[in-house]
Amino acid sequence: MRICAIDFETANENPASVCSVGIAVMEDGCILDTYTTLIRPADNVSRFSKWNIAVHGIYPADVRNAPSFCDIYDDITGLLEGSLVTAHNAAFDMKCLKAACLNSGLPVPHLRYFDTVQLSRAIFPALDSHKLNIVCDYMHVELDHHKADSDAYGCLMIAVNAMNLTEEFDPEKMLQICGVRIKQLF
Repeated sequence: MRICAIDFETANENPASVCSVGIAVMEDGCILDTYTTLIRPADNVSRFSKWNIAVHGIYPADVRNAPSFCDIYDDITGLLEGSLVTAHNAAFDMKCLKAACLNSGLPVPHLRYFDTVQLSRAIFPALDSHKLNIVCDYMHVELDHHKADSDAYGCLMIAVNAMNLTEEFDPEKMLQICGVRIKQLF
């Protein structure tokens, strides 16, 4: 089964203000593809907040000539199609995907997803925090935190570690063992 990890960064508190996306794709234990791009937020959500810039380091000038969400929609949905999708704090990333689609007048993709925060809590219960950077440090996975491609890869490595620890390499069965629900976006 194919697992696709996704991470968005936003320009401000509006989930439609996506300014970067990273995707890492794994099938049968092999990383098949990675995708990352800056995104020029739609005009109605293009304000960059100082707080968001402080988190991810992306400035308005960085995205001035970047593709719009409409421009990359087919790339993103093409990678996600037929995959079990994951994200760290998946509710945020799924909210961003849905909001960017709706704001751009594009169909929201129908997909199944799970949250690696919940998964990391199940497989590493002794950790004081299950923030992505903490979990990746614990797993010895190099992470350039809040860089979308690196965060997507780190998220995917949580799923890989869970499969190795449970010795269950069918992602759906592994999630069942760990008590993590698969949700749906539509």
